[in-house]
Amino acid sequence: MPTLHWIGKEKVINHHIDVPFKVLEHAYGFDNGQQSEVETQNGNKIIHGDNLEALKALLPEYEGKIKCIYIDPPYNTGNENWVYNDNVNDPKIKKWLGQVVGKESEDLSRHDKWLCMMYPRLKLLHKLLAEDGSLVISIGHQEVFNLIHLCKELYANKQIVCVTVQTSGGKPSGGFTFVHEYLIFIVPITFTSNPLLYSGGKDRTPFEGLTLATFDKTQRPNQTYPIFVDLKDNSLAGIGESLQDRINKGAYKGALADFQYDYDEAPEGTVAIWPVTSKNKDCVWRLIPSRLMNDWGKGYIKISPNRVKDSKNKYSIQYLPEGVIKKIEKGLLEIKNTEQEVPTLTFGENKTVGSEIPTIWEEKSFYTVKGTELINSIFKEKKFNYPKPLELITEILRSISSPNDIILDSFGGSGSTAHAVLNLNRDGGNRKFILVEMEDYAESITAERVRRVINGYGDQEGTGGSFDFYELGENLFTPDGNLNELVGVEKIRQYIWYSETKTPLLTRGHAPLLGIHNQTAYYFYYELDSITTLDHAFLASLQTKAGQYVIYADNCLLTKEFMVKQHIVFKKIPRDIDKL
Repeated sequence: MPTLHWIGKEKVINHHIDVPFKVLEHAYGFDNGQQSEVETQNGNKIIHGDNLEALKALLPEYEGKIKCIYIDPPYNTGNENWVYNDNVNDPKIKKWLGQVVGKESEDLSRHDKWLCMMYPRLKLLHKLLAEDGSLVISIGHQEVFNLIHLCKELYANKQIVCVTVQTSGGKPSGGFTFVHEYLIFIVPITFTSNPLLYSGGKDRTPFEGLTLATFDKTQRPNQTYPIFVDLKDNSLAGIGESLQDRINKGAYKGALADFQYDYDEAPEGTVAIWPVTSKNKDCVWRLIPSRLMNDWGKGYIKISPNRVKDSKNKYSIQYLPEGVIKKIEKGLLEIKNTEQEVPTLTFGENKTVGSEIPTIWEEKSFYTVKGTELINSIFKEKKFNYPKPLELITEILRSISSPNDIILDSFGGSGSTAHAVLNLNRDGGNRKFILVEMEDYAESITAERVRRVINGYGDQEGTGGSFDFYELGENLFTPDGNLNELVGVEKIRQYIWYSETKTPLLTRGHAPLLGIHNQTAYYFYYELDSITTLDHAFLASLQTKAGQYVIYADNCLLTKEFMVKQHIVFKKIPRDIDKL
């Protein structure tokens, strides 16, 4: 696939590395309908500050931990009258471009600027996203093609699908009426959606036909075999040899295409079922024989009389696809019981489907005007232009998130994503939201909306819940590369542990031992007002047994030979702390 090029790309391709680490300063907590200085530590966060710096600040705690990301970045429409300046000519963005891209930024088109703005943010989102996590991006026609190319470059190991969403009755422009926007789904190759409410089709049984009509016996002879059904109780009596097995044993020597399905080879008291379509065309089974027998024992196979009257098969064989099995394992699909006399599972009211995400969403609940009406009803006045409809974001999150996932939105806007998370948690879930908003309304609109949703507004009952509000604080490093002691010992300890292990530091305190990771013990021997020395006296105080020791201190009096023998690595504070 051709790589996307634009003016300024070479200046921003590694810019995420140069973004300084800032600490998150707790401003207040909101819990039980009350605001206080106490940190709730609930996990819900609203962060006020530049989202590039905020995403970097989240790495020590969340790298590779976010299962679900939704963002609604500027569409780059050229409209300068919105609260969020949508053509990326915002003074903050222009200043950033001047600093990072330099004089070259003066010649950038608006599309170049947009790509320069998005690239490092998508790189940091990639770091935060869990390996099996999903990212969904709302975008308009102005940048959708650039965005798809960008995502294919950055998320090459993911499945990338563009979904069309009707968002209005029509916006005339240039001789065309635009009635839609897009959702870019970036999901694992093995992704399966959760059941949808709106665009997923009608409820049906989780079982699907075992026949695979897109292949035949010449292509998959190992999936061509008879299934024997007991005529007394409609149970699985056994499985005949596959065409491949017959060939291997020399029982069949003809051409694959000439192999005939023999319905008379069924044992007494049984009937043979061969893989044929509803139009009696030969095909293959979806499962190999050993997998079929294993799934039958687990209740994943269903046998029932065939409703197709002129079919060669008296029975229909169905199976549970992998996606349904995963829902059972996750507790998302209720098992009610088993069928009488056979192991086949039966299900409760929450039958599947809606499991597959359609690529066109036409529900009127997703129209932009619905988002505007809702925000106006929450604040009882016009506060925010064109927020995303709550039902649209709820449906997105419903499709890709599980009840205990962390959900990140780094273009927080009016707080619709947090609203959707709180609503979804009414099903007993414990999803957490992290919102980042750079504009000044992060407190007056974003956080205020979440407060009102938690407490209730109008005739809407409150969802309950809590969150913590943060500002971006000091840089972890001073301009000369030393640790900034103003950020506090705890933040420094968290960073050092993260820089070494790429995992969050779960313990707090001032003890030298940070923890043990992969048989390596990490020590941060630090005193705010005095110099620390790694010597034999300090080693004598250590109680931890490990394969290797990494010790941070100001000085070291141990010989290199001794440290090699004892598997000790000394790192000087602060110059040896690797910058990420």
